[in-house]
Amino acid sequence: MKCELKLVSSLEKVFFEKPVNMPEHTSGSMLKNEIYSFQLVTWGEGEIVTRKKCKIKVESELEPYIQIKQIGYVPSDLPLVEAKADDDYIVKTPGVMFPDPLFPVKNGEIEVFLHQARTLWITVEPNGQVAGTYPITFKVYGPEEQLLSEVTFELDIIDATLPELDIHNTCWVHGDCLAVLHNVEVLSEEYYEILRKYLQVFVKFGHNMILTPIFTPPLDTVVGGERPTNQLVDVMLNQGEYTFKFDKLKYWIDLCRGFGIKYFEMAHFFTQWGAYHAPKIMATVDGEYKKIFGWETDALSDEYKGFLHALLPELIAFLKREGVMQDCLFHVSDEPREIHETQYRNVKEILLAHLDSSQLIDALSDYSFYEKGIVTKPVVSTKYIHDFIAHDVKGLWAYYCTSEGKDVANRFMAMPSYRNRILGYQLYKYEIEGFLHWGYNFWFKELSVGVVNPYADTTAGGAFQSGDAFVVYPLNEEGEVICSSRLYIFHEALQDLRALKLLELLTNRETVVNLLSDVEGFGCYPRNNQYILETRALVNNKIKALLSKR
Repeated sequence: MKCELKLVSSLEKVFFEKPVNMPEHTSGSMLKNEIYSFQLVTWGEGEIVTRKKCKIKVESELEPYIQIKQIGYVPSDLPLVEAKADDDYIVKTPGVMFPDPLFPVKNGEIEVFLHQARTLWITVEPNGQVAGTYPITFKVYGPEEQLLSEVTFELDIIDATLPELDIHNTCWVHGDCLAVLHNVEVLSEEYYEILRKYLQVFVKFGHNMILTPIFTPPLDTVVGGERPTNQLVDVMLNQGEYTFKFDKLKYWIDLCRGFGIKYFEMAHFFTQWGAYHAPKIMATVDGEYKKIFGWETDALSDEYKGFLHALLPELIAFLKREGVMQDCLFHVSDEPREIHETQYRNVKEILLAHLDSSQLIDALSDYSFYEKGIVTKPVVSTKYIHDFIAHDVKGLWAYYCTSEGKDVANRFMAMPSYRNRILGYQLYKYEIEGFLHWGYNFWFKELSVGVVNPYADTTAGGAFQSGDAFVVYPLNEEGEVICSSRLYIFHEALQDLRALKLLELLTNRETVVNLLSDVEGFGCYPRNNQYILETRALVNNKIKALLSKR
């Protein structure tokens, strides 16, 4: 048996073919508190088409900081939606297996496939402990412990640290999906044990704001249907009078802050796509636990208004006592459109009796909502954000989802990885204050009408392009969260943003913006991996040179 090894960058997507024309990536640089990733491709040669159990060993002073994962493959029956796509996709054909889940390598044991490319994802995490230039040698040994091949990567760890991420970054954690896929009850002790593992990953990869289910979030729910109850505020209604308990919410806030989460976005007070109804709200009514509001509730009804006017003063007082009110943002209704303008304005007025408009954020696309003062802090689709940038709107947030498949950045599996990572440069250049994505772990079918196995269905039942609905997979047998390579790439984008902020601190904003002259908008940017890598290397070199003069 023979084994060929090839080092490639984290931005390459390696399928099963031999990566003959894929550029080699044998060196790189990082700051000492980053996560640096690259890939090691294995190609076995032999007479029989099968797989062989091999061993990989690392020889380097950095060995304690190195992790190796084997890239797995998942299917896609919807890599893109033609009407929403452009020509800049790796694959457009349904049925392709995409490299995405990253499985931990245990005891150096890997599988080398004969006449198939299989890839190892290598990460270096110095945690601020070391700096300098280090060779990293990988040696692969065969089933008889014979040395098959070796290759060396050189990593320069710059003696500097990235500043803390200074934008809000949220990706919606769907607690009910966690509970259903792991067969536990929402908010149970077992649920929180599982949630802790996902929160640790959530924070590690740059998320500092979390969707907080004061009520079951009215998101992606079929009209008339409901998602499993996930409600942190206890509601009591006795003889027509409301009282509230916030013990569960306090537990949630303390838990999240313990992991380093700074900001809390309260679940939407009205249903998605129009704000016509109340979310599902459970209460104990004269001793009986039951649903008191939902799809059957008109959003502007006196009953629901009365409930909100009773709740909000107490909720706000609680958040102030906990010292987090200044770090909370509130949603009215997700993705309102022009036809919903009057309804959205009316329901928002209910909240404005208690909340300042600067605390209300919602994902939207229509500039008129901002122009008319209906929304003062818009979270704008990257497909339409140029309208807001052209009008010099300050404090912009951005988001993308299934609709953003043409020209702009996204994390779909069928897209080249530079379309995931370019976002960091864009967020910096256009001074975006926050970024929102809806799918940390949406493992339901569209409108939550069923459950999917994300290893077998990456499209929410054929509804969304593979890669839109989630960036993590369910726990493995060892209780470890399985991350996607897309999550690592998105985190690299955030690291790029922070590196640009550091260079700005050492120089000035104009100097840094000039480095990004080829980024001409959210839909106009260089379409290749080399631009990403070379720009980041240039930034690192400038940081290193400037610090050496101090």
